[in-house]
Amino acid sequence: MANPSDAAMTRPMRFGLIASANNASELVELGREAELAGYSTIALNDHFNSPVAPLLGLQAIASATSNVRLSTAVLNQDLRHPAVLAKELATLDVLSGGRLEVGLGAGWVQADYAQSGISFDDAPKRIARLRETIEIVKSLFSTRACTFVGEHFTITELEGTPATIQPGGAPIMIGGGGAKILSMAARHADIIQVLGASFGTGGAVVDDMSSFRIDAFEERVGWISTAAGDRFADIELSLMLVFAVITDDAEAAARGFLDVLSATVSRYGGEVGDVDVRLQTLLDSPVVAIGTLDEISDKLRTLRDTLGFNYFVMPYGARPADFSAIVERLTGT
Repeated sequence: MANPSDAAMTRPMRFGLIASANNASELVELGREAELAGYSTIALNDHFNSPVAPLLGLQAIASATSNVRLSTAVLNQDLRHPAVLAKELATLDVLSGGRLEVGLGAGWVQADYAQSGISFDDAPKRIARLRETIEIVKSLFSTRACTFVGEHFTITELEGTPATIQPGGAPIMIGGGGAKILSMAARHADIIQVLGASFGTGGAVVDDMSSFRIDAFEERVGWISTAAGDRFADIELSLMLVFAVITDDAEAAARGFLDVLSATVSRYGGEVGDVDVRLQTLLDSPVVAIGTLDEISDKLRTLRDTLGFNYFVMPYGARPADFSAIVERLTGT
């Protein structure tokens, strides 16, 4: 199995932000602020209850910025046919001057399916569609005529246009926490975002919070390394932090987050369990960054140097200024 730290030592740290805005003007201003603060990426999610459509929203940000890269966190492959998706993505890469990164996922919010009348199939079928979508999009990014016959999609002699600015097409990012999707990502993705617990699929978070533990992330990186083989060194590993705060009282901040986490999990039929027992698990978790600027910086460096994570996305709802000190200190190191 490849050693994660071997690839990590040559890959500089960078940071992303998921935009949370109520309207277009606020979204554009958020993009400007993220660029000025030194964030590598700004991303939009892909849900029907979001204020703006992600690809159009990213183009608005692109028109108002020069350097910040544009990402999706993540596009639900069930909402767009892959041929249409590839065309729109290539166009956005061209219009943005080659700044696009494409986050793709298998879909997980059941409300998106129920409210739109789209069938919410089981995970293996959704992951299979995601794999076919990635293969088609990558083929069309090459601008060669694409012919593809799969279980879910058929493409016949379709040429990919326009040609992307980035050679080979925009980088593809896949996120997940299970062995099946991470192994698939290891074979197809340029960036893999390793996730902890997921609350939106109707399942419960494990009572002992095992999905937050450092050894769970070690196992996930192991799955990726095994499935990727020789291409592991070419894969960028990312973490999306579920909670982060710069503070001198880490324990108090963690207890406050546990209250929020417990309420969130209970809405989906799960439970977090005893707060005191779970506190240290939370503080040690790779997807939680609580402490002073020095403590958080040391933790993120350690995650990069030991497990290979160099790309950290701040919690949803964060403003650029919230973590600008971390971004300024660690970007490029």
